[in-house]
Amino acid sequence: MNSVQMHLALTHVPVILSLVALVMLITTFLTKSSALVKTTYVIILLAGVAAIPVFLSGEGTEEAVEHLPGVSESVIQRHEELAQLAMISVAIAGGLAMIGLFLYKFALVARLSKVFILLLALTSAILMAQTAHLGGQIRHTEIRNGVAAQNANEIRDKNDD
Repeated sequence: MNSVQMHLALTHVPVILSLVALVMLITTFLTKSSALVKTTYVIILLAGVAAIPVFLSGEGTEEAVEHLPGVSESVIQRHEELAQLAMISVAIAGGLAMIGLFLYKFALVARLSKVFILLLALTSAILMAQTAHLGGQIRHTEIRNGVAAQNANEIRDKNDD
């Protein structure tokens, strides 16, 4: 499996896990279920671990696609910069979730860490979703800003002829 295949195969895993974990963690504030909190922490940890090979395979993927027709270097650059922030955020969230699992028996630490992990999970989920959106724009030009408007104008111009 080369870096492009790895990147494409794994790229959705940390995004989906981050979003699922965020919803689950918000739910834990309503249910007060310690089992759900611990499960959520494991999912956040898995998201952090899964983000590593995705991030590391990004450079090889960039090399493989940057010269293809329709690929924008500026979109790749924005994706890469945001991916770095997302990777750092989800890695920190995963690390704190692991610490939270080990220190869960201490009630005060458990409550405080849950709030910090929620803030990091929210940040990570937002960064992951935006990174995925930018990654999609690299090869899917139809979702780039302005393309839809340009296509609508072209259709209108054809209909006017």
